[in-house]
Parts: sequence; C-alpha cells; structure tokens
Amino acid sequence: MKQSNVIKFALVALPLGMFFFGIIALSYTFFSPASRVRDENRASLNSKISVTEKDLKAWVTRQANDIGPRPTNDKDKTRITAKWIESEFSEENIGYRPKVTFLDGKSGNFRNIEVELPGTDKANEIIIIGTCYSSVAGSPGANCNGTGVATLLATARHFVSTKHSRTVRFVACVGTFRTGEGIQGSGISFLSESSKKINEQIMGMVYLDSLGYYTDQLEDQRVPIQLKENYQGKGNYLALVGELSSKEFIESFYSKFSEEYEMPARKIIIPRDLLAYTSEDFASLAGQGYPVLQLSDNSIYRYPHYQKGTDTPDEIDYERLSGIVKSLAIAIESMLSP
Repeated sequence: MKQSNVIKFALVALPLGMFFFGIIALSYTFFSPASRVRDENRASLNSKISVTEKDLKAWVTRQANDIGPRPTNDKDKTRITAKWIESEFSEENIGYRPKVTFLDGKSGNFRNIEVELPGTDKANEIIIIGTCYSSVAGSPGANCNGTGVATLLATARHFVSTKHSRTVRFVACVGTFRTGEGIQGSGISFLSESSKKINEQIMGMVYLDSLGYYTDQLEDQRVPIQLKENYQGKGNYLALVGELSSKEFIESFYSKFSEEYEMPARKIIIPRDLLAYTSEDFASLAGQGYPVLQLSDNSIYRYPHYQKGTDTPDEIDYERLSGIVKSLAIAIESMLSP
C-alpha cells in the first residue's frame, strides 16, 4: 500500500474508531448500576440494597475515629462531618441528590443535609426521618450520635430504589450552635419550624437518637425522679418515646416495627413537659404539633460511656443496630403506603 493511501486510511479509520469507542463507553456509563440515570433525585436501581453490620460499623467508625469529636463549636469538624454525610447521600454513593441548607448565612459552617424520595399519588404527605450528627466536645460520639447517623444512611439506602404513595425525607441535622454574629439555634428546631412555616403536611417524624447500647443490668439512678416510673427496669430494650398527642402514631409504628424486631421494645408515652428530660431536640420537634416519636437506647440513663472519651465504636452492638434498621424500614414502608 502506498504511503499516501495509508495516510488516507488512517485519517478515515481513526475518527470512526474514536466514534464507536465513544458510543461503547457512553452505553456502559448509561447502563452501569453505579451511574444509572436518576429519576429526579432517586437512583433507578433494580433492587433494594441491603445494609450489613460491617457497613454500619464502617459508618460509625468513620465518624468516631476518622473525624473524631464533632461539637458545634469546632466549625471545621462540623463542616467536615456535614460534607461527608452529603457525599454518602450523593448519587455516586447511596443515590440521591442532597439538598443542603445553611443555617448561619454566608459562613456555611452549620448546615442540614436532606434527601427526599417523592411519593406518587400522595406526594404532599410527608414522613420525615431525622437525626443529629454532632457530638459533645471530647467524645468520639460513636453511640451518641454516630449510630443515629449510620441508621439514617442505612435506611435511606434501603429506600433509594422504591416507590410509595407518600414522600419520605431523610434529614441529618447539626446540633445546637451559636455564631460570632449572634445567630443561634439547632438543626432540629430549624427542621420542624421550617416545615410548619410553609404548612407542609407532615404525617409523622421519627427522630433517631443513640441506638447502639443494651445491657441486662438494671438501669442506674441517673433516671430523673420524674421519669422513674417509665424508665425503670433492665436496660436491654429499645425505647419508642413520644408524647400523648402522638400516641396513635406511636401505636401504629410500633405494631409494624415489632413484627420484625426480635429484641425487647417498649413504648414510653409521656406528657410534653417531661420530654425535655429525654431530649431538648426531641422536645422542639414535638412542640410543632406533628406526630413525633424518638427511637433510642436511652443511653443518657444507662450507657456508662455517655458523652465521654470512651464512647468508641467497639462499644456498639452492631447486631442489634442492624435489627433496628430492618424493622425501621418495615415500619416506614407501612406509613408510606397506607
């Protein structure tokens, strides 16, 4: 073949080869499960993705060991934690398009991260699953509240490929904060107040507190005298806590949750003025008048490492935590498709 013909052939073949290679690469990208085209803000995957104890431990360890204590007065750690959660929620990982709300204006140090799976015929009816991602100063916060964040991520992963009548929203909230400009608040209070302000039809909220510690020992004397009657006994149960106005919601949730959950679970329904003994954040949720319940291991009363430097990933019962995720998913499904 003459040199001129070789050159002509190369000039034609090279572009054609690149064109077909591009078609093949584009097809692979389009049909690859990890990069499948998303329907609005959810991944169009073929089946639900199960979460293992290993996954839960990895999420807790990432927060407690890799990031470390996450108090809101440490702006760098708070921002790092929020961006990590945003990344985990993202299309590249779990499969959502996160919405980030900055609570301190242009500074951007304090933020809530939320993802939403729109409903079908009852999309305006919303179920919210929320938790707080901050910890106290000096504590790795594995249980309080690394387990709450891990459970939130795991449950969001379970629902990423599903369709239901109602909308479900997953929200990771910053703790109580104060800025140099005098702005103060908390992610949980912002969540509840903003929903109220725009008259969203919130059918119920589930607040995930510390969830990883259980013991057959009797709960100690840290329980406030006002709550002794409700919290006495062994510390081996998961508590479903709420106020009297949320009783119907709690009963409905419990009936489905307990079908799957194999360990002890207790409903603790108390007057609103006692909720602050359980959690100020939880009390602020209930104060908006929505049906609200808190899932918690009551670590404030029973966990020897509560808010201490010894609250590390090796103290967590990941088998129980995995059971909570499975039962939580079943209970949420029942609320999303009534």
